[in-house]
Amino acid sequence: MKTTITILFTVLFFLAQSQESQYQQAMQKAIETLNNSVSPDEYNFVANTFERISTAEPGEWLPLYYAAYANIVHSFEVENSNQKDQLLDKAQQFLDKAFKIAPEESELFALQAFLYPGKIMVDPMGRGPEYMGKIYQALDDAIRLNPDNPRPYFLRAITTLNMPPEFGGGPAVAKPIFETAKEKFESFQPATPLSPNWGKEINDMEMEKL
Repeated sequence: MKTTITILFTVLFFLAQSQESQYQQAMQKAIETLNNSVSPDEYNFVANTFERISTAEPGEWLPLYYAAYANIVHSFEVENSNQKDQLLDKAQQFLDKAFKIAPEESELFALQAFLYPGKIMVDPMGRGPEYMGKIYQALDDAIRLNPDNPRPYFLRAITTLNMPPEFGGGPAVAKPIFETAKEKFESFQPATPLSPNWGKEINDMEMEKL
């Protein structure tokens, strides 16, 4: 009887290890594809890939995160307002699911703050007043949950840079925030090989312009 139980647990252990390995491999391949994507079709393909992974791994928030991220970046590449809104709405659906899995995850709040400017771009005058407050609230939450996460500082710097000086923005105000983000990026270590690790290159590029 003991031998049978031992064999059963051994089989279950190796099955779990195999499933985890498949998940890791699928995610690593999809992240690599995402990092090399440049066209709408490529972003659409990789977003669908992450969606399939999330269906297979319903307890994981990272596939949903990357599916949302791919749709957000894709939205910045299209000019049609309706299409932009559709992509952002789809990204929000992925984010909402991810928040249910990891409600206290700093990276999700940072990504939420990354989504809102796209909404503003569709209708700056109509949506600006509504979404600006949401951006800063999401960034505050991201920093509160993980003060070492560089992405909310980077996103706050970008937001401040693009804000008119009369509203407290502009290069002079944004520069020290970029510098803080740079310090955070230099010391940041992703929690896992699959964890978000984007933004450093763009932060450095923006700093060179100031």
